[in-house]
Amino acid sequence: MASPSQYRLLHQKSQSSLALPAGSYVYSLCQSGIDALAAISSDNSLRRFDRETLNVLPDGVFADIHPGHGGGVTCVCEVDPSGVEGKNMIATSGRDGTVKLWDVRNKRRDAVLTVTTDKSAPVTALTCSPDPCTIVAGTELVSSQSSVIFWDIRSPSQPCLQYVESHNDDITELQFHPTRYNVLLSGSTDGLVNIYDTTISDEDEALLQVVNHGSIHRAGFLGEHAIYALSHDEVFSIHPFNNPDENAVEPAAIQFGDLRPVLQNDYVVQVLDVRGGTFVVSGKTSEQRLDLTPLVPSPKFDLDLANTWRVPGAHGEELVRSVFLDDNSKTIFTCGEDGHVRSWKLDEGRQEGAKDLLSKLPSKRTASEDIVRTKKHRSKDKGHQEKRHKERGFKPY
Repeated sequence: MASPSQYRLLHQKSQSSLALPAGSYVYSLCQSGIDALAAISSDNSLRRFDRETLNVLPDGVFADIHPGHGGGVTCVCEVDPSGVEGKNMIATSGRDGTVKLWDVRNKRRDAVLTVTTDKSAPVTALTCSPDPCTIVAGTELVSSQSSVIFWDIRSPSQPCLQYVESHNDDITELQFHPTRYNVLLSGSTDGLVNIYDTTISDEDEALLQVVNHGSIHRAGFLGEHAIYALSHDEVFSIHPFNNPDENAVEPAAIQFGDLRPVLQNDYVVQVLDVRGGTFVVSGKTSEQRLDLTPLVPSPKFDLDLANTWRVPGAHGEELVRSVFLDDNSKTIFTCGEDGHVRSWKLDEGRQEGAKDLLSKLPSKRTASEDIVRTKKHRSKDKGHQEKRHKERGFKPY
């Protein structure tokens, strides 16, 4: 483990409460056009703000977006502009069982589209397809069913596809493959990470791969050929993404175990997979810090502890909920339970002599080539894993 003097320190550039009510949490961040970000928060609002100043933009507040008994916003993501006639759109989901689209350039505060899940099941995961026009929601377990539901934005009156049998507990993660836009990953508190070919409507045939890991906090693709899974008790593993068109010997998964003692932190926020590489983001509230530890691919995936980037102060003694890295400006944005959004950059005094935040890391393409594609794996042992939650969860549901 690197000593404190070896950490690459980031300094705070800006901070903002986004004009939120006192005591609010900021749950999550996402991109919103070229110059802005969007945030959802515990006051049930969506707020757009300038990346440079962190000031809320004019007409940037969408209030009480998922109202009603048991309501509240849960997820946010940007919609690919090419699928909505170049409009700047954001999708949100809520515990009211709805997914809504917001035209952020429109001065009207009404959603331009609202779709509802079966039985108004609370939405606990959300993603938008890079191949335009598709929104996908994952639901909480209601009446013994949790669903992965697809809507075509161009014809949203009914779902265009649903998978309702692959998970038996709340769905916590959804992510499309970075280049194969018909491939979708889902994760759940039932312990499973599932991979689907969404061109196939028959659910059993659509299921390409199942990873049985433990109650899923975060999961996603690492480049084109690997999958990661992070449980609610911080156990981490990396698995090959199985290619059904190839017959190869399946390599073993890389098991990291509980990341907390390895990273010397209390909790893991997320795995940040960006253009320049991959970071495991973790924090320690008692020492008011946040760390970004590179996950490097060669000779096999491993944590590069000696090149950890540290955010001293972070969000004080409050949890960091979400991290967004702007590849172009090399700025890190964080939000947390202190009700603030903050931006961070490399210490000015070290800019000239230090290498760029991302330049030391292999590209995602290089990283993905380290995992061999393997044969189709159809094991579907749900195992009735015990549902395990963090003592203090990160997502709003």
